[in-house]
Amino acid sequence: MRYFFILIFVFSFTAWAEKDLKEIDLVKLHVSPNQDARIFSFHGTPDFFTLKKIEVQKPKERILKKLKFVSDDDKYAIKLFDKSGKNLITIGIGNPFYASYEHIGFEDRAYMGGTVSSNNVEIAIPLEIVPSYLIISRREVTGKFVDFQEILLPQW
Repeated sequence: MRYFFILIFVFSFTAWAEKDLKEIDLVKLHVSPNQDARIFSFHGTPDFFTLKKIEVQKPKERILKKLKFVSDDDKYAIKLFDKSGKNLITIGIGNPFYASYEHIGFEDRAYMGGTVSSNNVEIAIPLEIVPSYLIISRREVTGKFVDFQEILLPQW
């Protein structure tokens, strides 16, 4: 008799869970190299970013290698918002103003890079994500991100 009640409970829970899963609208957060994506190109300095262009095309592999969610290593992040102010996605862009040496002959150096005054930054997001504006944030000494620039995006 106990097994009968357990079976009824499991089947009713399964039917309830299937109904709820059908109602969830999932949005893909990662970009595939084989599908078109929205590519945002910026020119930035440590205190100011300029949006150069937005393109819809297949992302280059070098862009995809850099894209990730925010981690402890990121000094800068880009937050994308919809028109109601909901945060759609936050992408960590590391520190685009620090150039690392990546070739043989510099392994014995105390520092493996140096600062640069400006850099070009590209991010790619899936076409399903339609942001209205974005906010550039910088990590302060305390470890918290502080928003320092908002960029309005053209409507598509």
